[in-house]
Amino acid sequence: MANKSNGVESEWARAPPPNAPFVERCLRAIYDPDEKTLLGRTPKRWGIIITFYLVFYAVLAALFAICMAGLFSVLKDDKPLYILEKSLIGVNPGVACRPQPLDGFIHYNIENSTAFETYVEELRQFIEPYQNESWYTSRKECTSEDNFGYPMTPCFFIKLNKIYGWKPDYYTDLPSDMPLELTEHIVSHPEVDRQQVWISCWGEHSNETKIEYPWGMGLPGRFYPFLNNEGYISPLIAIKLSPPSNIQSVIRCRAWAKNIIYNKSLKEPSGYARMVLQVDDNFSTNHTKTENSM
Repeated sequence: MANKSNGVESEWARAPPPNAPFVERCLRAIYDPDEKTLLGRTPKRWGIIITFYLVFYAVLAALFAICMAGLFSVLKDDKPLYILEKSLIGVNPGVACRPQPLDGFIHYNIENSTAFETYVEELRQFIEPYQNESWYTSRKECTSEDNFGYPMTPCFFIKLNKIYGWKPDYYTDLPSDMPLELTEHIVSHPEVDRQQVWISCWGEHSNETKIEYPWGMGLPGRFYPFLNNEGYISPLIAIKLSPPSNIQSVIRCRAWAKNIIYNKSLKEPSGYARMVLQVDDNFSTNHTKTENSM
């Protein structure tokens, strides 16, 4: 038991609370002249802490630099490290269409030029890189000169997404589920011109949309494989639609090659692009109402 002095155990004795002014107490918390401490630590302790963190972060920086040097040593500017089966993209190219609004629904009234001009402008920007291509300059339909068919017969562009090193596996024997229209189109070509990725489009739900292919129905094989060559642009075809007025039309376009997997599911689509279009015409609506009232 500790000795008592004036009835208080010395082990539990406490110093009287400081009675210095508040400002002085704050200043002493920053620097204590009696203990020679700065923010509670002596210069020696501050030196140890600063040295430790300098060494610690220097080692971290060195390890990070070594890792980055190792990474950049295997990366190439013109080629991905992992391609085809080894890549996250895989070997099944997606099918894309333009224009493609965020909600996937193209809807306008033919009397409202502002409504469809948005799509025309998107196509102008999309087609700009193709302006100097000889195969494009020879096209007479679905160009900026004819406003891409808008508003009466809107055009869409279909292309494959680029996958480095991917090359289509062309059909030699045509599959039984290929549409008759496409089969007849392929057979009309000589053998040397059949190495193409073929595109066929149809209306879902048996709608009355007329579909034309003013640029043909194939993406020429000379554009594949994509190897990130300077000036490369993806091949594309145009489809020209003549949809019924005031009715929603759903068009599906499928790409045909042996190594393009087609999955018609809407949850996990593969091998096709889907377009939803509605062209409103006030005249047709009023005309129909007049006939029904007679």
